[in-house]
Amino acid sequence: QNQLSGYLLRKFKNSNGWQKLWVVFTNFCLFFYKTHQDDYPLASLPLLGYTVSCPVEADGIQKDYVFKLQFKSHVYFFRAESKYTFER
Repeated sequence: QNQLSGYLLRKFKNSNGWQKLWVVFTNFCLFFYKTHQDDYPLASLPLLGYTVSCPVEADGIQKDYVFKLQFKSHVYFFRAESKYTFER
C-alpha cells in the first residue's frame, strides 16, 4: 500500500489561523487526524479533480512551504514544517 503521512498545517481560504493536523495521503485521498495516535479521521478529502499549485500574491499567504489545493470554488492551503516535508 502506497501512502505518505506527517503533520501539515491547514488553513481555510477565509480563516486567519492554521490548524496542525496529522495527514495521511493514500488512494488519492487525504485523511485528517488530530494526532498520529488517533484511530479515526476527523475528515477526509478525495483529491480527484483537485489541482495543486503554489499560492499567488492575491492569496495573501506570506509563509514558506505552502501549497494550494483547488477544485472549482473549493480552496485549501496547507503548510509544511520543513522543505523536506513540502517537497514530499
